[in-house]
Amino acid sequence: MKTVEMNKDWQIVTADVSTSVGLPFETPGYGKCELTAVSCEDAAHAFIDIDGARGVIDVFADGECVGSAYGDVRLPVDAGALKSGRSKISLVFEDGGAITRGVTLHTTQSDIYILPYGLFVRTLASDGERASLEVTAELFGEEGKRKLTLELSVINARGKRSCRKIKKFTFTGGDKKVTVPVKMRRAYPYESDKPYMYTLRAVLLDENGEELDASETKFGVRVQGIFEPGALIGATVPHECGIMGEASYADAEKRKLGALRDLGYNAVRYVGLPSPSALAAADELGLKVIADVFDNWTHPREGSLSHLSFGDLLAARAAYAVSVLRNHPSVVMYSAGNMCEETYGRRGSEYAAEVFGALREADPSRPVAIALGKLVPTERELIAAGAKRSELNGQSDGGLTGLGDVYGVPASLTAAIASLADVCLCSDGFAPPASKPYVRINTLPENAFESMHSAEDDENMLGDLSPSGMDSSHRGATTAGDIDHTGLPRNYGLYRSMLAGAGGSFILVGDKGAGMLEGTQCWKAAEGETVSVRVFTPGDVVALYVNDYLVGRRLAGKVNKQYASFETEYKAGKLEAVSYLRGRECDRVSLITPAEPKGISLLTGAKRISASARDICFIDLWVTDERGEPSIDYTGDVNVTVSGEGEIVAMGCEYGRSADEDIVTAAGGHALIAVRGTAAGKCTVRAKAHGLRAGRITVTVKE
Repeated sequence: MKTVEMNKDWQIVTADVSTSVGLPFETPGYGKCELTAVSCEDAAHAFIDIDGARGVIDVFADGECVGSAYGDVRLPVDAGALKSGRSKISLVFEDGGAITRGVTLHTTQSDIYILPYGLFVRTLASDGERASLEVTAELFGEEGKRKLTLELSVINARGKRSCRKIKKFTFTGGDKKVTVPVKMRRAYPYESDKPYMYTLRAVLLDENGEELDASETKFGVRVQGIFEPGALIGATVPHECGIMGEASYADAEKRKLGALRDLGYNAVRYVGLPSPSALAAADELGLKVIADVFDNWTHPREGSLSHLSFGDLLAARAAYAVSVLRNHPSVVMYSAGNMCEETYGRRGSEYAAEVFGALREADPSRPVAIALGKLVPTERELIAAGAKRSELNGQSDGGLTGLGDVYGVPASLTAAIASLADVCLCSDGFAPPASKPYVRINTLPENAFESMHSAEDDENMLGDLSPSGMDSSHRGATTAGDIDHTGLPRNYGLYRSMLAGAGGSFILVGDKGAGMLEGTQCWKAAEGETVSVRVFTPGDVVALYVNDYLVGRRLAGKVNKQYASFETEYKAGKLEAVSYLRGRECDRVSLITPAEPKGISLLTGAKRISASARDICFIDLWVTDERGEPSIDYTGDVNVTVSGEGEIVAMGCEYGRSADEDIVTAAGGHALIAVRGTAAGKCTVRAKAHGLRAGRITVTVKE
């Protein structure tokens, strides 16, 4: 089965004018929308796979509706036969619909073929030098007895063949799984700090040695299902990519996950299937991924239609989702649901055993989890647990949840589904089942210290995840993450990073009486004003100085959740914190009052981008003072223009994406610009603001 991305050269007709557009794509603000493309491949059989459908998208092949894609239900649409350059593919959706990721076309010239994502490479054993693999190929074809050969080749990262294996078998039609043991004499293991990837190529041959079909997949040599207590530290990650919104681009996904890895995180959780770009980035960065295969089951959730067909499509959805995920060595665990209503034994819970069974059948190598949290109990559930009806009168949802805790409702009602799981993902405040491995999820910043240190005494705790790795807009509510919309770390992320041992000390300055994580890393206030200073440090004692004058010493350490609090009068100059651990200086950090802003600097790590690959170049805009230091107290609008062979895709700051095409707000002296090349040549970005020296940067665009 050949796989081709169809993310370029779609046509949309508006006002009788045909325009070429690429994916991701969101419908303009008018009625029904239709995108059309011509098949790029000849195919005896073709499947159209739409990833990231928003709303209902009807799929047409040569004028005939062959299926639909909607919401988070990802299943390939069978398009039958196609002719390259002649068959017309159309995607039709209403205003407000979108494809936030892309379209993949799977094609074959044969009547017997390897299914889309039909290769599975499982590592049975690895000692660092040799590896024992089990390769499964899932085939489909017409009835009739035939002698076939499956030829497998493992290609290393240098493009050299590492090993080859041939399997002869008899095929009688329909669905068939062919399993082949493969021994690798020199196998580089996939490790978080050395994420080595291989490519498996499978060729299906007839009895005369003629090629019928071929398929490829990447994989890593990694034995799954092995966890150390407290080993997983990270965050639940939204599918949005900061200023890029819901659109998933490889560069944006790598920037987002790279920023989390730089905090010292080694794990991320996605509710719903991650995009191919996100999975590729996680593989490359060596992160561990927990994927909630289903967000909801039979109960509706805002913005999703998947509950309507859950029972009918359960097995197919589970099998396809796992087939997409299972060859990615970064994926370490599947979750059957995200705090679903059914976890309390409500309507739809009869599917629980089937859900877990379908996930394990598709991949027996990884643990299957379930996300558990406190739901608002019903009156019937509370009364069954022993509550009196008089206790329920006039109670708010919060009051009912509190009564549920009193009568042990969360534990008793989730016990049945927890018993089916290998691991429980327990939300902040939810008591984990006894003797069951668990990961703490949705840990609030103020509870991070207790949660991350509980693994020291609890061998069942596998790790801790914060509620949101990146700021996002989730179901209409803004979620504060560990990094902001531009990828810079927030206070929550810096704190968790320090607790994980990956980050050093930092200072937060806020108003008198500011909360634990409130404030900014900027030493500036009204002269003589009393300000709150919190020093977060791996040390156990902190000495605070203002202009080399000792303000005081305070205890930090575990007894104070690794931070010390001060109140002092503001004086312009330098604020410095010196940390000590067991009497010895272990860290020193300072803030200097920012000077007046003087200019704009544009910085990027990507000086060359590809137009054909639709690369995104991220440019950091910094407002700087006369010393070249960031003016982090500056907030103002900056005019941005692009010339040459490029276009601005998005701009924004820590608060989100800019709605203006030419102006971006530099909040905290910083903004982010995303640029894409349009043709071979040079792309120049200029930024200017009143009273500041303009900034300029040029990027080379290759074809």
